[in-house]
Amino acid sequence: WFTYLNPLRYLLVIIRGIFLKGVGLEVLWPQFLAMTVLGIAVFSGAVNRFKKRLD
Repeated sequence: WFTYLNPLRYLLVIIRGIFLKGVGLEVLWPQFLAMTVLGIAVFSGAVNRFKKRLD
């Protein structure tokens, strides 16, 4: 379950799908969604930490 928190897992699935299988966004949307959610979570945490550091 720990690998589901690693964005590289989703990136590798996307790259493999695009280059080796030639699939599009209609197949890879769950990976894009997962990477987007992880990115938003990390960015939100970074913004909150930065705000606390400024205070």
